[in-house]
Amino acid sequence: MHASVQFHRAMEAVACIADETPPWSDILTVTRDLIGADSGSLIMLDGDGDLLHVSHIGLADSTLQAYEQHFHKVDLLAHAAAKQDAGQWIDTDEAIARQTLLRSEFYNDYLRKHGQNQIVGLLLERSSTRMTAMSFQRATIEPGIRERLGSGHIGEYVRAFQAALARKQQLIAEDVGLLAETFDAFGDAICLVSRGGAVIRMSPLCETLLDNRQGLTVRRGRLFHPNGAVYAQLLDKLGLAIQGRIRTKAVVGLPAGDSLVVDISPAPKKLQMVGEPLGLVRLRRNTEGRDIDLSALIATFGITPAEARVLAALASGRTPLEYAAEHAVSENTVRKQIASLKIKMHCSRVVDLVRMAIQSAT
Repeated sequence: MHASVQFHRAMEAVACIADETPPWSDILTVTRDLIGADSGSLIMLDGDGDLLHVSHIGLADSTLQAYEQHFHKVDLLAHAAAKQDAGQWIDTDEAIARQTLLRSEFYNDYLRKHGQNQIVGLLLERSSTRMTAMSFQRATIEPGIRERLGSGHIGEYVRAFQAALARKQQLIAEDVGLLAETFDAFGDAICLVSRGGAVIRMSPLCETLLDNRQGLTVRRGRLFHPNGAVYAQLLDKLGLAIQGRIRTKAVVGLPAGDSLVVDISPAPKKLQMVGEPLGLVRLRRNTEGRDIDLSALIATFGITPAEARVLAALASGRTPLEYAAEHAVSENTVRKQIASLKIKMHCSRVVDLVRMAIQSAT
């Protein structure tokens, strides 16, 4: 295909980047043809180097699976790109010393096995939470390829690509901002989170709610909770929502006696940069049951302090599993306490326990 035709096709594809669902397969294809490569990949890694997304054209399924399962962790070009600025090309022939490359696991067990002797990548975005790049594989080495890619039609194409990508990022920021304003009116906060807990974007109110060292917070760009059981449960709910494409909920206790309700749903496609799996998280403070006097519960219903704490938690909206995770006890222990509460309070349903507990506080 004539170079000018390839260029015009590439520019037409770039114009679609700001669409709600950009045609990334077409974009990869026309970029591969324009620069002269055998195959191409779109890769997104989080701040810890974990793979968030990968798609490809021209690669065997076995090659992609090997990269997904292990080799993204030892990708020398990705490590080198982490030190570069967005908009730059990076080339294995220049960025990695030849002897270092030839001795590496990445070369011997991956590149050579799959017939890749040179990779050139265009870094699309880099931040503390993620890095996105297009990577193109070649069976033959072209020395000094970066100079060719930075000039002429290809250089013009890359500049147009960066402008379109910036526009896409701006649209996502505007959409998240609109959502934040809407939920803020109800006292709720929102954030975009990856399945590993990396916080991609958050509303100002979210920053306030998560500014709590004793409860749910953000550490090194990720959601964090000092209680390992609570943290594991939250990540499980997050992964279930994102990978299962369903809504989930978690309740996290706060030192003040109330709790934080965490609603999680798969993020709309328009909030995704390249189709990466993200969760839209809504945070709201739950104060129901906060003012229930534990001593009053003990005196009114003749229950133990441990049972009173469980009853107050149920009245605040927490499930037995959530309470167990928050207090590092087994769910079976909590359910035995609930069974004891039912006997002492002459109830057969949890909803009746909650109703009686709330009525006792009014």
